[in-house]
Amino acid sequence: MKHLRLLFAFATLSFILSSCNNATGWMSASSASNEVLVIIDKDEWLEPHGRALFDVLNSPMPGMPQKEANFKILQIDPTNFTNTFKMARNIMVVNISNIYTEAKMGAEINKYASGQIVLTLKAPDKDALETFLRDNQDRIVDYIVKKELERTAQWLKKEAATPKTYIRNEFGIEIDYPKGLSNITKDENFYWATNNSGGSRQDIVIYSLPYTSETIFEKDSLIKIRNRVLGKHIKGAANSQMTTSTSLFPPLYRKIEVNGIFRAELRGLWEMTNDMMGGPFVSQAFVNENRGRVTFVEVYVYAPEKKKRNLMRNLEASFYTISISNVAEN
Repeated sequence: MKHLRLLFAFATLSFILSSCNNATGWMSASSASNEVLVIIDKDEWLEPHGRALFDVLNSPMPGMPQKEANFKILQIDPTNFTNTFKMARNIMVVNISNIYTEAKMGAEINKYASGQIVLTLKAPDKDALETFLRDNQDRIVDYIVKKELERTAQWLKKEAATPKTYIRNEFGIEIDYPKGLSNITKDENFYWATNNSGGSRQDIVIYSLPYTSETIFEKDSLIKIRNRVLGKHIKGAANSQMTTSTSLFPPLYRKIEVNGIFRAELRGLWEMTNDMMGGPFVSQAFVNENRGRVTFVEVYVYAPEKKKRNLMRNLEASFYTISISNVAEN
């Protein structure tokens, strides 16, 4: 059988999914992270509605220095959808029938395996499906990405080697991040962990400031704080320091809620002044009411001439492990 493998990226939207937690799967889902298995006839895959689905999944991941797709796509015909393929972690099924009155998407969790999502696109005809896909591209991608991050976060909670006691006492939060970030720098209200790799470097930074007003969560305020704090602590050669790239690639800004915590997020590119180093970053800021402070958690990657999507998402899953602890400030 012929598999069409393609790379692509992601976006955001908000539409209604009919989700069902039937947890009938008893084996863990397989396949690579950020991979979507599309069940569609090979001829339909080349028609406008099939190309619309491809465009959704192949949309570019935001905040990256080079274009990278959100997901890796694997397409197979429905007749080849055997038990082996039913173990995939992300499955998308196309179902066109006149029994439907409108186009919509349903989501089933753990249908064939644990840790799996099966999305079914239902439409009365091909044109309706194409329109639905183009109108809801961001929402579809956002849903799949969120599920990927949630699954990775559950894995991090089991496998991470984060110095939880120190972070809990210093910042009043719980967090897990990937193994290997063993090169640690500590300062007052500042924590930095990195794997210090020359080729696929991953870093996480945590720092906090007193909460003064809501304006601290505005985009320009977050950028200024980021440049000041990281510029002070993260230095490079030739007296360079970390800053935020704002001219060619202005950071993306949004307000979100994860695990019941309101967060202001920046997503963009970092760079070193007087140096050629740079890469993608994501930063989230939130109030820790127990401390009366704003906590900043940032992840970033340095991987010149390499794909960065999986490296970034592996770090971004750390955001989904964050909770506020009840430990009082020392």
